[in-house]
Amino acid sequence: MRAYLRFELRRLVRDPRLLFFSVIGPVVTYVIFSGWSAGDRLEGLAAPVAVMIGLAGYGAVAGVLMVGSAVSQERASGWLHQLRVTPLPAREVVAVKAFLGSLTAIPPVIAVGAAAAVQHHIDLPYGRWAALVLLMWIGTVPFALLGLAIGYGLSPQIATSVTFLVFLTLSVLGGLLAPATYFPGWLRGLAHALPTYRYAELGWRSAAGQLPGGAELAVLGAWTAGFAVVAAWAYRRSTARR
Repeated sequence: MRAYLRFELRRLVRDPRLLFFSVIGPVVTYVIFSGWSAGDRLEGLAAPVAVMIGLAGYGAVAGVLMVGSAVSQERASGWLHQLRVTPLPAREVVAVKAFLGSLTAIPPVIAVGAAAAVQHHIDLPYGRWAALVLLMWIGTVPFALLGLAIGYGLSPQIATSVTFLVFLTLSVLGGLLAPATYFPGWLRGLAHALPTYRYAELGWRSAAGQLPGGAELAVLGAWTAGFAVVAAWAYRRSTARR
């Protein structure tokens, strides 16, 4: 398993698309749009801090979904069939992919945080910065599993489109691009049930010096369990066809 992990990690760092979609895009968006609500309080934080976390989460989710859905290309090339005949069990293949996908969450959090520190002089204690990066890394696990479910379950021709549609829907309705504070009541209720909002909530609470709450952990745990089952099933189904 360690050899497979090292192999996949080398492939990951050689993909320049991740830098553009998960790091550069969120940083540019933050620099351009973060000043429009600078005097407001959002999610219990100063607006520049809350928006910083939302856009960092946006970039992190983009990265992990992209890595996960890319396995559809591996299916087309026959790579998954080769993995199937190795001693690696399906759960370890899915776990390695999910772990590596989650690693892509770290660069956007650091990059958007650096932009916020420069543009709005955000100065969180070091402990809160560390908690923010750690929680927003760990919190991407359900999205990594979702990307794998799409990649293993759909053909390469439609996996990219479905990934983008799912990503955009979760990002918008989950309050990563526009704060859920501004949503009407019924839409805020929907946002609170989505993993994207609860994922960002981990960051908001850590920036405020608070521990993760039971509600966000329960919602994220439920989505993680569901996506894990679907991803493992899709992996077995995709390799069994070949």
